[in-house]
Amino acid sequence: MSTSERKKRIEEGLEKAGDILEQKAIESYDKALDRLQYEKDRLERELRHEYRNARRYVRANPEQGLGVAFVAGLFLGVLLTRGGKD
Repeated sequence: MSTSERKKRIEEGLEKAGDILEQKAIESYDKALDRLQYEKDRLERELRHEYRNARRYVRANPEQGLGVAFVAGLFLGVLLTRGGKD
């Protein structure tokens, strides 16, 4: 086998290996996208559910809802004013 034939076989082997790696990368990417889409959908459903529960709770207990909102506002105000002083 001559050097040029060896070189050609090596190039063909490398090209084939590159194609295989590219295909595996595409498959992995597609699987990752599918998994991320599934998780996004699951989190959206969970967030909608929790949002509805929170709205129901606040409607049933408006005084406590206002109290929690007030305390959260104070807490955020303290955090934001401290952040500007550092």
